Amino acid sequence: MLLSNATWLPIPPTDTSAWVYYSLVIAAVIVMGIAKSGFGGGVGILAVPLIANAMPADRALGVMLPILIVADVFAVHQHRGQWSWPHMRPALLGAAIGIGLGTLLYFLLQAGSKDNLEAQLSLFVGSICLLMVAVQVYRLCGGKVPKLPGNKPTAITAGAAAGFTSMLAHAAGPIMSIYWLDQKMGKRVLTGSLVFFFILVNLAKLPSYAKLEMITAGSLKESAFFAVFVPIGSLLGIVMHHRIPEKPFTAVMYAGAAVAGGWLIVKVIV
Repeated sequence: MLLSNATWLPIPPTDTSAWVYYSLVIAAVIVMGIAKSGFGGGVGILAVPLIANAMPADRALGVMLPILIVADVFAVHQHRGQWSWPHMRPALLGAAIGIGLGTLLYFLLQAGSKDNLEAQLSLFVGSICLLMVAVQVYRLCGGKVPKLPGNKPTAITAGAAAGFTSMLAHAAGPIMSIYWLDQKMGKRVLTGSLVFFFILVNLAKLPSYAKLEMITAGSLKESAFFAVFVPIGSLLGIVMHHRIPEKPFTAVMYAGAAVAGGWLIVKVIV
């Protein structure tokens, strides 16, 4: 009753209870803050499917983008100066191409019915999350991902894949992590490059999201409300980084992402 009478609070979707809505979105934002500040961003893949289970997928993506940028600001400050422009430049060019392709695909999806758009986006988000989790689990279990050369065409291709995936699901962290891990950048430079790369990618997505009406006055109200939980996640991430073993925590986050992403797909199919 208290939540429903508070007019200053964001309004949950009609088919989602207020407590489920607020619990899932707040949990997702805190996870994102933890991931960005304490664990390199990869485990933040859990955030998007969590939010997409609380609201329509296009609304979830639009609400999440400004929150991601806020989390990126904290992470960039934490890792300031620890990035490699030679590695980022070609990847950013590729990301611009990928964002353009993702925007075009979304325009094509919007040409259909609203119900079809929601179903297709949920399938995209769920499938991308499951794919990224599968790749990461394969690596954690000792599997060898084919080594890619560190030349400009490969960097552009990796950046394009990341830009496209990020545009549709905010879940491209594993793509650049896997690619740059082979480039012998060093842990600090790798983390800093990932953080700075993705704040630029997320900022570049803003015009497309606004044009596609994924970001609206209503979504910005939701983003502003939930963004206050980012610093909590960031502080937890810094503390947890020094006190919690990374592999068990990562395994739990990936398991959660697999369940949340899988449920998005099940809801569409069933």
